[in-house]
Amino acid sequence: MGEKELGKPRGGHGAPVQGCEEDAGAAEVVGKGHGAQRVRLSITARRVRIDPRKKRRDYIRRLEQLMQECDRIIADPEGHEELQVKAMAVLVRAILVCYKLVTDHQVETLELELAEIKRRIAERVRAGKAEA
Repeated sequence: MGEKELGKPRGGHGAPVQGCEEDAGAAEVVGKGHGAQRVRLSITARRVRIDPRKKRRDYIRRLEQLMQECDRIIADPEGHEELQVKAMAVLVRAILVCYKLVTDHQVETLELELAEIKRRIAERVRAGKAEA
């Protein structure tokens, strides 16, 4: 078998950037008898630019908003004790996350828990208004 050329980049996940043909070379297919083949492929890794400081600032901003919401729920004199305790637990975990290496998963998990607490508070408020 002869040399085959790689197809044109079409975009999508893992596809080379348009106009970067130097990153992908021709694949060499070598026959080995009995139907077995060996393929050689040359791949060049690209540098990805992620600004860790910018990511950390974003996480800190999100955590600060989350903690302010938790403080508001906890301090509400008409709040429900069960939900205030849950908000306290989220607040404590958010503070602990602030002292560790923050990951997006941790922040998103805390945001989801706070959203659930806020949803339950809204349900109770609606139920209270319906009874009145």
